Amino acid sequence: MRLVMNSFRISLASGALAVLASCATPTSTNNQAGQAAPPSPLAQVETPQRGLPAQTLNVGECGLFLWTRREQPEFIFFSKAGSDDALLWIDGAVADLNRVALGGDIFGQQLTEQDFAFGDGRMVELRMEPGEQLVGGQRVPEASLTVIDAEGWRTMIPVAGVTACQPEQ
Repeated sequence: MRLVMNSFRISLASGALAVLASCATPTSTNNQAGQAAPPSPLAQVETPQRGLPAQTLNVGECGLFLWTRREQPEFIFFSKAGSDDALLWIDGAVADLNRVALGGDIFGQQLTEQDFAFGDGRMVELRMEPGEQLVGGQRVPEASLTVIDAEGWRTMIPVAGVTACQPEQ
């Protein structure tokens, strides 16, 4: 029985190596040097976007960047300091928010309590606990985004992130 299992394992390993080798072998030997091979079908498959796209700060600008507190964090909230506009990734799409209220304590160029409105009447409450200072910013180790729908139902999203500034050159 042990000999049969060892033979089976060796056959399985040999088969796996053959498959890997065939994946690495060019499909055509007629390619001339310098000619790029066509992209594989896997390279052509688009992966769905998960979270906001990268955001850029100009020199001297500061922003708030928040990610979900999950095993696979997603970048879901961004706002520039000095602006009432914010972006929120929700339900697989980017939503534009407008800041409607501020409160709490000042840290950096942010306040610990900020409320935003969607264009459709829903609201978002942002509550943050500032953390330690960083070079050019500050950690936000604990925060929450609470989405309130038209019927008053609340969905709380735990988040964490940073405030960061693009330094003057």
